[in-house]
Amino acid sequence: MTDNTEQVEFWNGAGADRWVRHQELLDQTLEPYGRALLDVARPQSGECVLDVGCGCGWTSLVAAEAVGARGAVLGIDVSAPMLERARQRAKAAGLSNATFTVADASAHPFAGTFDLLMSRFGIMFFADPVAAFSNLRRALRPHGRATFVCWAPVADNHWFRVPMASAGTVVPLPEPTPPGAPGPFSFADPARVREVLLGAGFADASVEPSSPDFALGPDLDAAATNSVETGPVSRLLLEVDEPTRARVRAAIRDALNPYAGPRGVVLPAKTWIVKAQT
Repeated sequence: MTDNTEQVEFWNGAGADRWVRHQELLDQTLEPYGRALLDVARPQSGECVLDVGCGCGWTSLVAAEAVGARGAVLGIDVSAPMLERARQRAKAAGLSNATFTVADASAHPFAGTFDLLMSRFGIMFFADPVAAFSNLRRALRPHGRATFVCWAPVADNHWFRVPMASAGTVVPLPEPTPPGAPGPFSFADPARVREVLLGAGFADASVEPSSPDFALGPDLDAAATNSVETGPVSRLLLEVDEPTRARVRAAIRDALNPYAGPRGVVLPAKTWIVKAQT
């Protein structure tokens, strides 16, 4: 069994509280990446779908509409607060075919009944990714398919680099994580993605670039708030006082000014869309 304790603790504490509180803004920010994922995953009527790291449920709910009443979607996440929000949203939308379970995808005993495994940024945090994906492969039927979206290298993702560099003028930044360590960019290297999937028993693994812009907020104030409340900077600020938090926010707001325009505050971003089969 793999140890994902740190991730479980974070996503049932401050991380979850902020993502639930800012769910609507996050949905807007991440929708282009969810759409790109679903355009490739193509959940079909009557299929059973497993949505890994589903958070507050946006991707699960869209997939539930696609598979219809004859299909089903199971969203899993380690975050109980976020899944409670997902259940509320499914009930409000009348989507009884979408259910949600608190589970660690790397170890949960799946029944092997799913046609499609998908994930929007929910699969980069496993302590042992080969073991985790081996377990996820067993969740799929024979000839099942997996599709997920993950971040390409940091250098191509200004939405991450700009706020972090600005925060670093106020608070110390952590040491860079080693390549492949659990985190947003653990699958930045396409060769490693293929190695992990093939090592887990998947076949025909492919990695293709996708580059929707990252809309951080409708204006500079919203973008700066988004950065300090829900982005990677938020982890740096868990224990700082309010004056320090305000200084970080002001520094980020200033740094984002060149990216502000008619569409809001929009930064370059790059992802990989990954496909594989059992």
